[in-house]
Amino acid sequence: MQIGSLAPIEVVRAQSTVATDQQALTAATTNLQYQQLLMKNALSRTLVDPRLADAEVIPTSTVSLPAQEDIQPTQDLVDEALSHRAELAETRINLTNSEISNKAVRSALLPTVDLFAYYGGSGLGGSQNPANLCSNESLEAQQEGFCAGPNPASPTLNPVAPNVGYNTALNQLVNSSAPDKGVGLTLNVPLRNRAAQSAQVRSELEYRQAQMRLQQIENQIRIEVRNAQFAVQQNRASVESAQAAVRLGHESLDAEQKKFNLGASTSTLVLQNQSALATAESTLVSAMAAYEKSRLELDRATGLLLDHAGIIMADAERGQVTHMPSVPYVAPRQNPQSVMPPAQP
Repeated sequence: MQIGSLAPIEVVRAQSTVATDQQALTAATTNLQYQQLLMKNALSRTLVDPRLADAEVIPTSTVSLPAQEDIQPTQDLVDEALSHRAELAETRINLTNSEISNKAVRSALLPTVDLFAYYGGSGLGGSQNPANLCSNESLEAQQEGFCAGPNPASPTLNPVAPNVGYNTALNQLVNSSAPDKGVGLTLNVPLRNRAAQSAQVRSELEYRQAQMRLQQIENQIRIEVRNAQFAVQQNRASVESAQAAVRLGHESLDAEQKKFNLGASTSTLVLQNQSALATAESTLVSAMAAYEKSRLELDRATGLLLDHAGIIMADAERGQVTHMPSVPYVAPRQNPQSVMPPAQP
């Protein structure tokens, strides 16, 4: 601008670009700090300690893209999902319960026949009650003829009960001295049982709803598996495209740098190529993250997420970890270091 080759508006435009980039850097930095805070919250019991809350999370691993994508038939993935998804197993159990309840309600509409038999025995022990002896009752009571022993007022003689001991009374329970036995048959025929009929219709509708719910979940699982497989293919293509863009950015920057060293280019073009390379690398990171998420979504859709990650539920139930998880498509970072930008003076 001082030698007249640049308009003043270009300086203002450059300052605006710098301010926009500073804003984007601030947003990215705060977002990174927030994600680190979420990770520390998931790994620790509390964030009361300010040293833990302010500690930086340094990644020690990175996403590793497999050289060859495993191609598995879609029907095989669907079959695995139908046999491993927990909600599908739960729905099948509910359907079985509904079927059992439906049979029980339907049986209530049928006639019932009950055949029963019983047998019992009784034993009597003790001595004759003295108050019931004729010799101890009045003449009017003797004339009624309900007393035991010699009765001068009645020709009927009621014998006096003999004295029976405890052992004899127990024997009478099993020797059929005074048995009580019988056999019976009960027939119950429901006639226009409206309450049972309405319960049967409601149970039948609930059973059909459970069948429909099971079919809907199976259809939803099939769609989820296919959609997850499509997402893996699309994100794999995105990663390969981003990798090609990064290679192009490196070669373009190297060529422009050589031209600048020979005086055939300007520093502005070099900075533009550096910016394009940084954008391509950022796009590659986003594409690889999306690819990893799509792989995890495919494992979740097929119900094999815990198996592929090497997580054993028996260890979680016992509270003792015997095998460390093994997350696929993850490689150790070559030089773990801080990813936070340096503090501004």
